[in-house]
This record gives sequence, structure tokens and C-alpha cells, in this order.
Amino acid sequence: MKEMRDMIKVMLVEDEVGTRNLLRIIVNWEEFHMKIVGEAQNGREALFRMQEEMPDLVVTDIKMPIMDGIALAEEIMEKYPAVKVIIVTAYDDFKYAQKALRAGAVDFILKPLKRQEVKDALLRVGRQIETVEEGAKDVIDQIRDYMEENYAQSSLSLSKVAEKYYLNSSYLSRTFRKKTGVPFVEYLNKIRIKHACDYLKSGNWKVYEIAEKVGIPNPDYFGRCFRKYMGISVNDYKKSKICED
Repeated sequence: MKEMRDMIKVMLVEDEVGTRNLLRIIVNWEEFHMKIVGEAQNGREALFRMQEEMPDLVVTDIKMPIMDGIALAEEIMEKYPAVKVIIVTAYDDFKYAQKALRAGAVDFILKPLKRQEVKDALLRVGRQIETVEEGAKDVIDQIRDYMEENYAQSSLSLSKVAEKYYLNSSYLSRTFRKKTGVPFVEYLNKIRIKHACDYLKSGNWKVYEIAEKVGIPNPDYFGRCFRKYMGISVNDYKKSKICED
């Protein structure tokens, strides 16, 4: 099994506790390379929680108080276009299915819930997510170039890069790791430390000045990062380069 952090993150949205509990246990989510990271009782609560959980997939009931599943799907399509939505509905009516799909849902499941139907829907959507991720690998190359050009900006972050490239942060995090083999922050810090070494070799910069120049304005954090990636303190590295000269 792959590492848990690489799994597709799922949020369940359902006002009926019994149905929500059934959704949680009706299938083995790990079998589909998925992990439930959050639950909500209505669309409004789901939108609030999505800011923290950043799911890749939302499984939502169509009929809920405050904000129903159709309205939620529309909001997700506008604010989080990379997030997939599965609608759960008790209405065995093609009109509701059409409405859900127009709102941005990619699949739907009928109540009463049947294990095989849930499995089939998750399998279909899981394949969609994986296909999109495969197509995004070229974007990751663009993002790596962007990081090389803008590493000195201390505000550079996963969320800002995701916003620039119109990607879901969780999706970018998982895809970036698959493509590069390391998390986004670690990759960025390695770039910064590489350039810090260039500064240490080429001039008489003070440590705090170099830290600012490479986008890590906190000298203590810069020192910890340097030791982590270089295996030696900044001052010791600087002394060793002086001796080489």
C-alpha cells in the first residue's frame, strides 16, 4: 500500500447520521486508495471545512437543510474546480441526476445504498482523478521552473503556487510528491539552500543577509534547514570554503 498522505482525500456530507455512518463503513476506502478526512451535515459546513481539509473528492447527499448537494456542487465547481463530487440521492429520477451533473457532479449513487454501486462509483471517480493527475505532470515541470525563478520570495508557498496554476492544494501536494519524490516544501528548501551555498562561496554576506536573499528570513529556521540538507552548520560550511580558497 502507498503512504497514507498520498491517498485521495474524501469528505462525506450528509445530514442523516445513520447514512453518513453507513457511507463510512459500507466499503473499505483504502481499497480505492482513498481516506475520509472530514464530515459535514450540510453544504455550508462542508464549504467551511474544505478550507482546512482540502479534499480531492466530496460525496454529498442531494437533499440537506441550509445548503443542499446541488448548491454545494455548484460552489465547489466555482471555487475548487479540481475537486470531484459524487451526489447521493434518494430520488430515482433522471431529472435529479441531470441537475446534479449540470451542477458539476461527476457521478451519483442512489439510496438505499448498495455496496457494489458505491464501489463502482468510487472506482470510476478514482480513475478520473488518477487520469487528471497523470496529465498534470507537465504542469509540475512548469512549477519547478517557477520555483527556481522565484525561490527568493519568502511568501512562496504550496497554496500560492496552487492558486497561480488553478490547482487544488491537496491535489498539487500529492501530484508534486509523486513526480519529484519529495514534498513541495522540502523541494523548495533544497533550492533555497543550494543558492545559499552559492552566496557563501561568492561573497562576505552575513548569515541573516543570505537567509533573506534565499527566501528564509528567519535566521534560526534557515540554520536548521541548512544543517538538515548540508549536514553541517552554516558557519562550519563557510569556514571550510575559506580553507579551500
